[in-house]
Amino acid sequence: MINWTDQNRGKSWVTKLFWVGVVITLAIFLLNFTLIGFGVYGDGIGYYTPLRSLIFDGNLQINDEYEYLSHSVSNFGGGARVDKAIPQYSKYTLGLGLMLSPFFVLGHFATLIANALGAEIDPNGLTWSYELFYCLGSITLGIVGLIFCYKAARLFFSQTASVLAVAGIWFASPLSFYLTLEVSMSHAVSQFLISIFLYVCISTVWVKQRPQQILLGLVLGLAAFVRPQNILFAIVPIIMIVWNIINGVIKANKIGINNPWTKIIKLPDITSLAVIGLVACLMQLPQIFIYQWQYSNFLKIPYLEEGSAEGYESSFNWIQPQISNVLFSGHRGLFFWHPVLFLSIIGLILAYRKSPMLVTSFLLVFGLQVYLVASWWCWWQGSSFGGRMFTNCSLIFVWGLAAFWDNLSCKRSRLLGVGVTLFLMGWNTLLILQYESGMIPSEDAVTIRQVLHNQLFAIPYFINHIFNR
Repeated sequence: MINWTDQNRGKSWVTKLFWVGVVITLAIFLLNFTLIGFGVYGDGIGYYTPLRSLIFDGNLQINDEYEYLSHSVSNFGGGARVDKAIPQYSKYTLGLGLMLSPFFVLGHFATLIANALGAEIDPNGLTWSYELFYCLGSITLGIVGLIFCYKAARLFFSQTASVLAVAGIWFASPLSFYLTLEVSMSHAVSQFLISIFLYVCISTVWVKQRPQQILLGLVLGLAAFVRPQNILFAIVPIIMIVWNIINGVIKANKIGINNPWTKIIKLPDITSLAVIGLVACLMQLPQIFIYQWQYSNFLKIPYLEEGSAEGYESSFNWIQPQISNVLFSGHRGLFFWHPVLFLSIIGLILAYRKSPMLVTSFLLVFGLQVYLVASWWCWWQGSSFGGRMFTNCSLIFVWGLAAFWDNLSCKRSRLLGVGVTLFLMGWNTLLILQYESGMIPSEDAVTIRQVLHNQLFAIPYFINHIFNR
């Protein structure tokens, strides 16, 4: 194992690189926001409008918000912001709006101050100033989540390996797109919450501390409130408890203790999981009541019925999941679009001897995420830049990637790590240019031949696309 920590430089160079990443992220977002004229669009409207309706109208009916937004078009090409039928209620959860409500309120105060200084911005919760602060809140939480990813990696791996890992996930994974261009969606905030949850799991003795258990339940509950798929991360603390119990039984058998289960399975272990699960489940009740009120049956929400509406037998096919397609196909395959994540999985496997319990829990929860997405009727994740539904696994990817770089034993390991990371960041940037300029379709499959060919011409094509809008 290579120890790349530079004690003389300390943390100063890491801090400088971090702020470079922040500046790049904000610059891309602000440029995109300025060119388009707004920051909330696509699925982001479905998350944003219930918050605005709740604060300004005191209800969750969003048809008037959608009607207002339908009259705005992009400054960059003139595309309509709303190109679908106007719904009465949102099929999306209210969790993202609640998480970003403080930033929305800041946007309101900023609007009032700007108007007092002579600006003319309608303080109605739907103008650009509200969207700006709302989106900046999403970016802020997403970046804070990456800090927790770095802290988690540093618990086990060297400083340089951890920095390379964070840089790779920040700018070479699907998270990069949803931290800069599609920030009104739930992925950055989802990553933030799950990163905190996993960090607390691996950095504290939560089994013996009730406040930590309640914290884990609250964070997991919020994460599931933002994206229901996040509830699967509950398997991580479960694996930790079960792993310790099994290890205790094995040791007891080796020294000849009969029937060791009753002595090793302790009530505090069970109650700690019960506390986490109870708190997380209680936090889902508001959304369940909302769906019950909106659709008369929370099992009738559009997410659970849209598969049938699209001609499929159901929204989920648990028997024939499209696992190979989700991971490897040109139709938004996770490793096909983002090869840096394949290195992360290799790194997890390499780190098994060092942290078998942690690696097992990480691989298992990642596998559950893959199975869930692969069972969904829209397993390619709709209009998506790569595997967007896996951004919640960012801490796992950072941890695995740090393990990969820290396990290199060849000469010039640091130079190789920097070179590969920069290459993959460049690959991802060109892929974003392809996606944004229409060189590749927003939903349909592409081939590796198409991608490789387009990568050579992505920049000139994108420049031509800009000047001909």
